[in-house]
Amino acid sequence: MMPRTPTLACPAAIACFLALMLTPMTARADRPSLNGHTFISTDLVPDAQVRTYIRNNIGYTMTPEFDYPPVAIRGDTLAVLSGSLAYALLGMEYQSAIRDWIGVRASIGMRTRLGTQAASLVNEGVNVSSTFELGWLVRLRETQKTALSVSLDVTRQTLTLIDLRQFTEDVVDGNPEPRLIDNVPMIRTKAGLRFGWAVSRPLGVTLLGEGSYGEAPHRGQSDSWEYGLGASVDFDGHAAWGVPVGFAVAYRETSLPVIIEADHGKARQTLLRIAYTGKPDFLVALDIMGLVDRDNVQVEPVWSGGAAFSLRYYF
Repeated sequence: MMPRTPTLACPAAIACFLALMLTPMTARADRPSLNGHTFISTDLVPDAQVRTYIRNNIGYTMTPEFDYPPVAIRGDTLAVLSGSLAYALLGMEYQSAIRDWIGVRASIGMRTRLGTQAASLVNEGVNVSSTFELGWLVRLRETQKTALSVSLDVTRQTLTLIDLRQFTEDVVDGNPEPRLIDNVPMIRTKAGLRFGWAVSRPLGVTLLGEGSYGEAPHRGQSDSWEYGLGASVDFDGHAAWGVPVGFAVAYRETSLPVIIEADHGKARQTLLRIAYTGKPDFLVALDIMGLVDRDNVQVEPVWSGGAAFSLRYYF
């Protein structure tokens, strides 16, 4: 099978991005706020207001043990084995508010998935997803309590798959060209709406809806439409009790596979954020994360849980 040829990025888009980055900023340098409420931003559901910031996060999750089906090689059936999966993630993003109504941003991210035991390592292999995203955020409407904006993005993603099981089967079957590593590049465009609502001084809500079109992450499939939905509810302890601590609960669902080549269905992510809010332009947070994904050879939902550390600075 011939490898997919990656599409070149548009030079005009890169030139536009560089020009916008050099434009003087006029937007505010504090965290997003409406009607006296300062939002506790999360990485799952992004801000609805245009701000200049830089953020980075690092995290880790793991599944409980689960059983794999028996493996048959040349008519011999091996015993049922159990294993588990581990995920690691790393991300960084920069957004520049070139005006108080428009911002441009760039982000990079990496997510890995691997088996933590011999059985899961052989069955699942090692998968690495690396992503570069260039996007714009435009304010559509803002009132005293609400904010509505539209986002436009172009994403370049590469899936690197190390399939030990397929490699072993190819060797045993005498395949003259056994394949251990495969790279699957894809480029997608995405557009979405973000909505922020300051319910009260301590309480805020952020909603996200987006659609995506582009190359599929699995070979032999045509370009596809996908969707993403998200919601977060945050509580500012500084406004309620005078204590510089904030909390946020977020949920995000996407129909695009997170880190695998095969399309096994929707992925659902949850997050509980505990953040320090003592400074108006700085947010440091601990996230307790959960991921439900059909991200395994059994094509069954598997839950993983873990934690992440996130820093965000507005300027």
